Amino acid sequence: MIPIAATTGKATMYHQHFLSANGTDLGPLDGGERVLWRGRCAVAEYAFDEASSLPRWTLPEETDVIVTDRRVRYVSGTNGTQRSGELFWLWPQHLRVQPGNRETGRNATVTQIQLVCNGPSGTYPALIFAGGDLATVGDADRLANLLRKTIAHFRVENADLIGVPPIQVRMLSRLAIGPEFTNFQGGQGQTVSLLGSVPVPAPDGAEPEPEYAGEVPVSAPREHTDRPGLEADAQRAEDAIRAELASRNAEPDLASRAASLAARVASLVSDSPDGGQANLSAYLDRDYGSGR
Repeated sequence: MIPIAATTGKATMYHQHFLSANGTDLGPLDGGERVLWRGRCAVAEYAFDEASSLPRWTLPEETDVIVTDRRVRYVSGTNGTQRSGELFWLWPQHLRVQPGNRETGRNATVTQIQLVCNGPSGTYPALIFAGGDLATVGDADRLANLLRKTIAHFRVENADLIGVPPIQVRMLSRLAIGPEFTNFQGGQGQTVSLLGSVPVPAPDGAEPEPEYAGEVPVSAPREHTDRPGLEADAQRAEDAIRAELASRNAEPDLASRAASLAARVASLVSDSPDGGQANLSAYLDRDYGSGR
């Protein structure tokens, strides 16, 4: 059961999921892991279940981003001030391209790629990529098409390990072929649902925000210094997939809820607190919610 705060009616929320501790070295890629794309862009994490949320953390447009056949990794800065993180292809539940608008100046918004995940306690943490080498809608479409195919292939090839049922494997096989993202500046954007996703575990030692009540589910601890590879994630997924299926049985509208949350991304990432408009670049040098 999702713990709900008696006074606010909101689910318990964790601060961040996809950023490692300051100075963490993610180490080399796993043996046999293939690099499919490498570029530079801004990276941020948002809470898609919180209306008009600010980013939990941001990394600038100079951030080095690597897409492999198993995950996306990103590193910003140098040794001593390095910030890094990763998101494995077990986790994304929805992939969306949100084109920037046609405005200029203060009202302008940037084109974004959004990977929305199913997080702890009914939350939807999302990883956002924008700017840099994703300066145009066409750039974002091309990378999003690669992500769609890569995630689908990963889940088809590892269906037995992560518990993807045969009917979803067949649908993922079709998703690896199409449909292509074809967006345009000022458009409404496109969202693709990614079957077989595994819920994101709560971060180690995570504490719910103090204004929320309710018990917090306990997850198995994971050392930040131990770089989790495919085998470790796949083993953890065996238990996580059961929780996902139980959640679907208890809440059949869960997927549609997440889709509608992803669809309203413009209000989540474009609305500034004073009622004006701001794009992702406005938050690049600010760090929210992490306490760092």
